[in-house]
Amino acid sequence: MKKLLLYPSLLLIGTVFGWWLRDASPGLESHLQASASAASVTPSTSPSHTQLATAKPAARPPASPVPEASNTPDTARFEQLLHEQEFEQAIAYYENALRIDDAYQGLWRPRLEAYLRAAHHRCADGAFVELVDLWLDTYYADIPVLLLLAENQRLCSSPEEAARTLQIARTYAIQPGSQNSVTTAVAQLIAATDESLSQQKSWIALLGFFEFLQAIDLSTLDSELRRATLYQLVGEHQRSQDLLLALRERDDGRDANWTAALDLQWRKNATQASADDLPVQAIPLLRKGDHFLVSALINDVSPVLLMIDTGASVTTLARSSFTQIGNAEFGYRGQRLFNTANGIAQGDVYQATSIMLGATRLALPDIAILDYDANGDIDGLLGMNVLRNYRFEIDQDQNLLYLHPRR
Repeated sequence: MKKLLLYPSLLLIGTVFGWWLRDASPGLESHLQASASAASVTPSTSPSHTQLATAKPAARPPASPVPEASNTPDTARFEQLLHEQEFEQAIAYYENALRIDDAYQGLWRPRLEAYLRAAHHRCADGAFVELVDLWLDTYYADIPVLLLLAENQRLCSSPEEAARTLQIARTYAIQPGSQNSVTTAVAQLIAATDESLSQQKSWIALLGFFEFLQAIDLSTLDSELRRATLYQLVGEHQRSQDLLLALRERDDGRDANWTAALDLQWRKNATQASADDLPVQAIPLLRKGDHFLVSALINDVSPVLLMIDTGASVTTLARSSFTQIGNAEFGYRGQRLFNTANGIAQGDVYQATSIMLGATRLALPDIAILDYDANGDIDGLLGMNVLRNYRFEIDQDQNLLYLHPRR
């Protein structure tokens, strides 16, 4: 008898409990219906290219407002946000779409890249810089966007910074297709920069570019041979001879054309006088660990302490140090993206009247202003856009910087 009463009781309790759950979750059914509806209209196939890299640990907070996950993502809305330059919302909209179905990547990525390609040649337009900065803050290993950034930097007269971007892209290029894309981009950068600066007969700037490639381990055999010819062109015959000798030792004879070009340059150098002038100036350095610091004078009035960095494409100042230069005059040249130790960062570029190292004065150098904390008394970095104008050596025993202006 007790068992007969137990079964109806359990049935009654289950029915009441089920109705209580329905009342407590009125939006659940509609949410499931919306999700099913979204799944029926989204593509079910995976995109053909590799999924983007995961976000950085210290990623930016999501933009507001973020579209509701239950809404069906709209391609037209994504494009509208891009063209209205609501980039934070566009990226948040993109990320939300991938949470619903990652196949949206295959639909929306071409639209993002098309927008960037249309904007990347406009150097004075901050839209490209802002969007790439925000995008790489999350998808920092995005090879196609990094390649577009490098192209923008080259077109905007920053070939060294373009080389640095390609160096980063090469680090992230794991798949063979990505590796080939980066290798091709490096070759195109070298050829375009050589052609442009050769037409202008800017031999020192061109030599500085090839020296920078070597400093960041992005040089090729062809670029090293070209560097040797440029040393000879600016009168640094001993450096040319030393580099050619090193290249001859590395030559395995597999490329007959390259070997012939190397031998021809070797014979040309043999007919040149090899008596380079001695350095004309020795500048005292301060040593801090493995780094060397040098005092410089900006615009003839503002002393700063800079760390020598042959891997920096441009001389930089911390913004806090820049604001303390009260009576200096600078010409504003726009915003750019720079590769720093903490990743890609947006900065302002100014043209100074001059910078002095000891008694040596260089006119109209570019200086990048970045938002980073000055390390102690160090105001910034002395980069290759200044150093390339000199034949320089660091005497680590005497803590001296030897400078000889290039012709």
